[in-house]
Amino acid sequence: MRPLSIGCCVLLWLWFDIMGARTCFFTFARGRIRFNRITRKVYLLRPKSCGGNAVFDWDRLRAIVDMDGYDLLARKNGAPGKAAYYSLILYAPPFDPADPEAKGEDAIFVGPSLPMQSQAAPLWEYIRRYMETGPTVDQISGSSSARSKQIPRYISQGYSTFCGMPDIRQYKLEQRPGVMETAYHMLSQVTCSWPAFPRKWQSDSGMGEPEDRLVQTGAVMTALVYRARGKLNKADEFELLTHWGTEEALAEATAKL
Repeated sequence: MRPLSIGCCVLLWLWFDIMGARTCFFTFARGRIRFNRITRKVYLLRPKSCGGNAVFDWDRLRAIVDMDGYDLLARKNGAPGKAAYYSLILYAPPFDPADPEAKGEDAIFVGPSLPMQSQAAPLWEYIRRYMETGPTVDQISGSSSARSKQIPRYISQGYSTFCGMPDIRQYKLEQRPGVMETAYHMLSQVTCSWPAFPRKWQSDSGMGEPEDRLVQTGAVMTALVYRARGKLNKADEFELLTHWGTEEALAEATAKL
């Protein structure tokens, strides 16, 4: 039994430390990033094992959207024909290029994994325009060109994420996983915590955190989930449907006021 126990401990260590499972348990449920136009800072919440929380000067960051090297590595190590997934990377160079320890050097993976390399550049351009010019219109109409350079104040549901820990019902509805994936996910949720920005890292909206002011801060997906659970008050529901709802849903909410 002793060799078996030792072997199990070694496997657990390899699983957590080498294979990266430590990022799924007893840590933050996810990393979070905040772009502040007023302070011209980028605030990052991430586990200590991934570098810890950090604040970056916006003007020092450089975007990496050319991932040919990663694509080559994926084709070399992966199965033939298997698609590589890309990410937008914001790179902070060392404070001193001659520093052998490269102090200040860092990299931030922003947004979801992208199936195509060409999708990283538009994401970067959106962030850059937001930081340099800010929102320019309330909403982008459906008839607008895909190359529109306007930055909307109210983004659509498809570009929003849920703020908080999703329950098992929400996870199954959004991801449609199998039994094992659901069990693994819920175990991760139980052992992890939702990261919260320190007060000194408040957003430049002046409206507080998305978890507290769902509709006012544009946390569309979170507000929709709360509405489905009956946790959204009538005033917030009316405001939500004014900007993101259908005419029928807005009329129904108006009748309830």
